[in-house]
Formats: sequence, structure tokens, C-alpha cells
Amino acid sequence: MAPTILILALGCAYNEELPEKDILGTVIVPAAAATRLQADGTTATDPRFIGPIFLGAYSGIDTVSFGYPHPSMGPIVTADTPGDAFPYGGTTVGRYDFACYESLACKVVTGRFSDYNDMLEYFGTVLGSPIQDDNGADVANGSTFQQACYDYFYATSDQEMAFLGDLDFALNADGDFEAAFVMPHTVFVEGMTIWGWMDAPEIVPANPTESGGFSSCDVSTGREFDQYDENFREGRVYFDALNTPSQYIYAGDWVASGAEEAVVNSPDDKPVVRLDFGFGVGEAE
Repeated sequence: MAPTILILALGCAYNEELPEKDILGTVIVPAAAATRLQADGTTATDPRFIGPIFLGAYSGIDTVSFGYPHPSMGPIVTADTPGDAFPYGGTTVGRYDFACYESLACKVVTGRFSDYNDMLEYFGTVLGSPIQDDNGADVANGSTFQQACYDYFYATSDQEMAFLGDLDFALNADGDFEAAFVMPHTVFVEGMTIWGWMDAPEIVPANPTESGGFSSCDVSTGREFDQYDENFREGRVYFDALNTPSQYIYAGDWVASGAEEAVVNSPDDKPVVRLDFGFGVGEAE
């Protein structure tokens, strides 16, 4: 028995020298990317306007094929479809999470809202598109929202609501918004670039009920809810948001330029990814 235990202990200590590393870094979103038109016609800077940030590790940056810096691609196999960018790894700062009501499918990102009332104020006042319950009535207060969530998820605590709580972004000394990220189990290749993009929420002043959605979220997929007379999908990010990001980047979204500070030459490097390129921002409003 003793030799077997020794072998097992040695097995746990064996260094497999796998190429996967956890890449730690910082993503910076300029204040301009979080500045949008509100329902009352005024402009405001609000971190709740920061959509999901998709980050990937890529072999290089292509500055020719698109109207913005884009990861280098492999060959185009299907006409009218961009080549695969083949990320070595990826992560997000904020992800889609279903927030209890069908009207919020594909409209809520984690790390953006502190509590239920924060969400009610954002959708109702800032976007002018109040959250509606299953009967089409506006949700009036946070306690009603909370109870609906407890019923939907069979939950007993707000800690079970991933879309509430700690916020990802903080204001830095330059007046921009900054967040830490971890890109786990990434194949480390010396000289790879951490590139990313922010999917900005759609703002439709002429029809506020359409505001708040994201191009990278597919409302026709995700977990299906089917109970009594209710049947809908919770929504889910498109699976190739990092492999073919150009299919989901539209006017108003923000893209990283692939600057030198985002290049990783050692697993211990701490890359800084700045989303400093606003693609067609003037067309977004």
C-alpha cells in the first residue's frame, strides 16, 4: 500500500509543462464609450452603458480588412463569412445573465447593476423602456422584482442572482473606466496580442422599447422556459463571438487597437487592453 501512496503523491506533483497559462490584465474603457443618449434627450456618462467586453489572445492584428483593428484571420472558407481568428484563449468582463423577466432576455450583463432598483432606474428612466412582468405591466419596485426572481429561480437569496452585486468597472484617475480580467487556461504564445471589443447596448430614441439589446446575444437560443402559457428562451451569447467578431460589431461598439501594452511576451506580463477605437460611433445615435 505504501508504494502506491508514494506513486500517487508523486503523480500530483508532476509538472506536465502544459502551455496553458492564466493571463491577468486590465481593460480600460474610455468615458466616451460609456456616454450615450438618455430617454429624456440628454447625454450622460454611465458605466451601465458598458456592454459585455469580449477579450481574446490572438496571433496578431489586421488593420486592413475591416474599418477597425481586428485579429488576424485564417483563410476564408465560406463566401461572405470572415475567416476564423483562432484565439488562443478568451474571457469576458461581464457576461449575459437572465434577469427573471422575459422582457430582459439578452439585455442584462453581469457586473453592471448593484441591486434591483438600480436596474429599474436604468431601464425605466435612462432608457425609457420600463421592465415589464409576464402580464405586460411595468414592474414598479425592487421588492416585486426580487419576488419574481425568487419564484423564477426557486431562490432564497439575492446572492443567487449573478446579475446583481459587485460592479466590474471603477473610474480611474484619467476619468475612464477600468476593470481587471483573468483569461484562464490560455495557450501561451510569445508575442500574442490581447485584443477585445465592447458590444454597446442599442439605443433607439424613437422607439425606447427596442433599447437595451445587444448584437452578440441570440434571443432565439439559451435555456427554454415553458410553463403554463409562457414559453420563451433566455438568450445566449453567439458561440463564435471571439472567432468571428466582425459578424457582431456594429456602429457604436468600441474596439481595442492592439497597442504594444497589450502584447504578451511572458506569462507574467500584465497586458493593458484599451478599447480606444469607436467604430462608427457617430452613426450610433
